[in-house]
Amino acid sequence: METTTPTPVDEPATWQLDAASALSVLRMLAGGGTWVAPRLSWHTFGLGELQGGASALLVGRLFGVRDLVLGAAVKHPNPDVRRAALQVGVAVDAVDVVSTLLAVRRGAPKATLLLVAGGAALFVGLGLAALADEG
Repeated sequence: METTTPTPVDEPATWQLDAASALSVLRMLAGGGTWVAPRLSWHTFGLGELQGGASALLVGRLFGVRDLVLGAAVKHPNPDVRRAALQVGVAVDAVDVVSTLLAVRRGAPKATLLLVAGGAALFVGLGLAALADEG
């Protein structure tokens, strides 16, 4: 009886989501969504109804494009650009946590603390993990 050796079969590629990729996708979703639909994002982030008309829409879109660009820069092919984007993102998100705490202290809805500060804290954690992965 002849023994045959099985031929190697290409295994399907497994999809892994690293910290930088997760941060990039989440940041671009938050930023792009806010740029496109600031009223909806305002409500989704637990901030209630957007007041202030065109000026408030502008501020929402300014936040949105900031996150959209930072999210894209995290996946830039140049490692120096990626590292700078991660460092800036961690700093911005840490300030966002503090800003949210100040806003809640001055009467912003408590849901803001969970949704905005929690999201910013998640981004800080992902940014720090991605920086550690960058070496």
